[in-house]
Amino acid sequence: MRTHNLWTAVLLAAAVTGGALTSLTPAPAAQTPAPSIPMQGAGAGSNEAALPFRAAKTGGNYMHNFYFPPGLSATPWWPDWSPDGKWIAVSMEGSIWKVDPATGAAFELTCNGRYHSSPDWSPDGKWIIYTAEENLKSIQLEILDVGTGETHALTNDEHIYTDPVFSPDGTQVAYVSTAPQGYFNVYVRPIRNGQWNGPPAAITTDHSFGKDRLYFGDFDLHISPAWMPNGRELLIVSNKDVALGSGNVYRIPARARGLDEGKVVRAEQTLYRARPDVSIDGRRFIYSSTAGAADQYNNLYVQPTDGGEPYKMTFFDYDAFHPRWSPDGEWIAFISNKDGLPQLTLLETYGGEQRTVRITDRRWKRPMGVLSVRVLDDATGARTGARVHLAASDAKAYVPSDAYARVSAIGDRMFHSTGVVRVEVPPGRATLDIVKGFEYAPERVAIDVKAGETVSTTVRLKKITELADLGWYGGSTHVHMNYAGNLHNTLENLMMMSEAEDQDIVNEQIANKDNRILDYQYFVPGGGPHPLSQPDRVLVVGQEYRPPFYGHVFMFGMREEPVSEQHGHVPQGEGPGCHGRLRARPLR
Repeated sequence: MRTHNLWTAVLLAAAVTGGALTSLTPAPAAQTPAPSIPMQGAGAGSNEAALPFRAAKTGGNYMHNFYFPPGLSATPWWPDWSPDGKWIAVSMEGSIWKVDPATGAAFELTCNGRYHSSPDWSPDGKWIIYTAEENLKSIQLEILDVGTGETHALTNDEHIYTDPVFSPDGTQVAYVSTAPQGYFNVYVRPIRNGQWNGPPAAITTDHSFGKDRLYFGDFDLHISPAWMPNGRELLIVSNKDVALGSGNVYRIPARARGLDEGKVVRAEQTLYRARPDVSIDGRRFIYSSTAGAADQYNNLYVQPTDGGEPYKMTFFDYDAFHPRWSPDGEWIAFISNKDGLPQLTLLETYGGEQRTVRITDRRWKRPMGVLSVRVLDDATGARTGARVHLAASDAKAYVPSDAYARVSAIGDRMFHSTGVVRVEVPPGRATLDIVKGFEYAPERVAIDVKAGETVSTTVRLKKITELADLGWYGGSTHVHMNYAGNLHNTLENLMMMSEAEDQDIVNEQIANKDNRILDYQYFVPGGGPHPLSQPDRVLVVGQEYRPPFYGHVFMFGMREEPVSEQHGHVPQGEGPGCHGRLRARPLR
C-alpha cells in the first residue's frame, strides 16, 4: 500500500536527517557551483552578482524577508493615511494605491517598470514619496504629484533606499540608505516642491559591533525612522551595541550624528517588524512586537516616547504589522494576516473596535485584461495544483488577488495555485511557466491579452515518470510554515502548497527563532503521521533543534513532546550550552 510505503520513507529520512550525506563521486570540474545565499548578516555584499540586493553588505535573507518592502503583494501592504484622513495609501500589485476605508474601493496611483511600495503622504497632501524596486537589484526613491498623477525619481544609483517619511512640516524627508558603503543608516534631507533642496545629513554612521552577530552581521543596522511632532527628533530602530536582534528603539535628534546623543526608550529583541509611529501629541508611540510572553506572533503595543513600560493593544494568534495613527489619532491602520494573506485593518484607538478593509474594487489607472487559466493532469483530466511563474507584457509579475506572492532567494517570482488562476494583467503577451515537482514536465505558455477582455486557456501537465514505482518519494526535510514573510500559514495551506509542488512527504518543523518558538501548537504526540495526512501525501510535524554545539538537528517521529529550546540557538560566546531535557524516544 502506498501510504505504508510513504511512512516507511519518512522513517528512513528521519534516520539520516541532520547528518551529512556526502557523495563518493566527485563533481565534474566544469560544474557551476551553486550560489552562496546569505542567511547570515556578514558578507552579503560579497556574494555572486545574481543574488538580490548586492548593495547591502549586512542583513542577509532575514532582512530581505522581514524588512525590505515586498515588491509584489496581491493585497495591501504599508498603510499611510492622507492628511485629511479620507484615504489610506498602500502598496499592492507593485503599485501605489489609495483606498477608501469606508468602501474598500482602491485606485491605482502609480505604475512603471519598477515595483512600488512604502508610500508616505506629505503633510499638505500634494505629494506621496515611495520606494521603487528595480527587480531585486536596488530600491530607489520616487515621488508622486498627487494632483497631476506625474511621478519622477529622487534617487538613481545601485544602493538601497527604504522607509521614506516626510517631516511634520513637509520640508524634510527621513529615510534609510546603504549609501555610500553598503551599511544601513538613517538620513534626513531637505525637500521642496517634490525635489531635493539640499544634501542629506547622516543621522547615524557606520559602526562595527566588533564581531559578527548571528544573522545580523558585524556592522550596526539603523532603520525605521519616525518623526516626533516637533520635527526636531526621530524615533529609530538600531542594534548599536546589541548582540541579538535588529535593535532597540532610540529617541534621537534629527541632525547629523544624532544617534550619538540619543537614548534608548525601548530595549527589546526586535526582528525588523517594530516600525514605530508617534501619536499626534508626541507622548506615545505604537509598534509591532513579539516580546510579550515571547509571542510567536507580532502584536501591537503602545509606550511613552520618553521610555517606560509598553501596553499591549492586541492579543492575536496571528500577526499585526506596520501600525499607523490616523491624523486625528482616533484610528490605527495596520496590516493583519488573520485569514492568511495580509489585509488592511483598522483599530479604534480608544474603543478597541476592529474593522477589516477588504478591497472591493480595483480601479487601475491603465488598461487591463483578465487571464484565466485551468491546470489539468493530462492523464486523468482532473484539476491539479501547480507553481506558477507569470511575466506580463511589461515584464513584471502579477498574482491573483487570493494568492500569496513569493520570491525565491535568487529572484524568481511565483505563486502557488490549486489549478485555477484568474489574474488581471496589462494587455499584450503574457508568459506563464507552470511547474509541478519532478515527475511532471513543466509547461510554458504564451497568451495574448486584450484590454477589457478575459482570455481563457487550459494547460495540461504530462507526467514523465512514476518515481514511487522505483521506490523514491518526493519531499523536503526542512519546512517552516511561519518563519519568514508576511503570510499567516496553516497546515492546510502547507498541504495545498505541497500538492502544487507534488511532494509525497511534508516534514514541517517546529523551530525557535531568537526568543520565539514557532508552530509548536501543531505538534501531535505519538510519532506518526499528522491527522491532516492524505492517502497520497504524508504530513509529519517534527522539530528543528538548535543547540550551539550540534548546529541544526532535525527530529521526526517524536512520541511525546518537542525538546525544550531553553538554550537553543545561542551564538558561541553569547550564552550557556544546551541543557534542555530530551524527551523524544528513539524510533523502533
